[in-house]
Amino acid sequence: MNTEYRDLYPEFAAALAKLTLRPHQQLVACLGGGADSQTILDLLDRWRSEHPDFNYLAIHLDHRFHPSSGEWAEGLRQDCLRRNFPMLCEVLPVPQGARISKEAAGREARYQRLNELADDDAVMLLGQHRNDQIETFLLQLKRGAGPKGLAAMAQTIDGEAAHRSGSQTWLRPLLGVSKAEIYAYAEHHKLHWIEDDTNYDTAIDRNFLRHEVVPKLEERWPQFGNSVLRSAQLCAEQQDVLEELLHEQLKPAVNEAGELAVDQLKSHSAATQRALLRAWLHQNGATMPSYAQLEQIRTQMVQTGNDKQPQVAWGRFLLTRSRDRYLQLQQRTSS
Repeated sequence: MNTEYRDLYPEFAAALAKLTLRPHQQLVACLGGGADSQTILDLLDRWRSEHPDFNYLAIHLDHRFHPSSGEWAEGLRQDCLRRNFPMLCEVLPVPQGARISKEAAGREARYQRLNELADDDAVMLLGQHRNDQIETFLLQLKRGAGPKGLAAMAQTIDGEAAHRSGSQTWLRPLLGVSKAEIYAYAEHHKLHWIEDDTNYDTAIDRNFLRHEVVPKLEERWPQFGNSVLRSAQLCAEQQDVLEELLHEQLKPAVNEAGELAVDQLKSHSAATQRALLRAWLHQNGATMPSYAQLEQIRTQMVQTGNDKQPQVAWGRFLLTRSRDRYLQLQQRTSS
């Protein structure tokens, strides 16, 4: 790596300093094993030496996606043992199937299990960085996402906003740091990390962007990455404003059970109806349906005037309309 070394600790410490931490609160390094999460572990270990009044934990979840994953997990255990850093490591099977994205299913299972293993108010430290943010923006662009998707990843998100149990805070302290800077830090401090050969498989969309697309874009336009990050930030700000406005409009349309009175949406334009439906689904912790599915929900649930009880299903969710014309959201046991 040719990138000049710089100490990432001040940036890491500044991100933690923005939080309101209480004594003995749990700080958790979420370990994937790559240079990014191992840098998080090293920085947290340095923070631990200065702030011993917190509880510390590292968690690694092995999906067994790779034949060497058991060896990798053992290497991470030995590294934490050398540091005398508390660690939990367990195998976490992921459902496989022709219509299931292995990576997406692994991510969802991983976040759920991390949530279960950590304290309810823990700070969960994730290793995503600047390059991840650029790739996420471009993947969302490929999918035709709106401002919410193009906002990509927030540096800080609380458990309620993430629709996970408890009040955990999920923090990405290195979101403004490049992958090259992380490698330079890891090499300088002689950290132990894993190079997963599947990260170079360009049949995977994110890897294709990482190795084939983004380098060419930044070679042609050196400020391209910075422009993407600025666009993501602007989308995030616009989404925040939109959610505030939609929240106020939703209040009179939602009953005590959290059900949505669809007749109160009828006076709005089709675009506003879709926005209100998205906001209500988000408040209820649902994964977002596609545009076509959302339009199906709008036309069947809002526009039809009969007394039938239509249903729309996507992923793990089932949406129904009651006879008194309230929308009810349920989670299905299988999809």
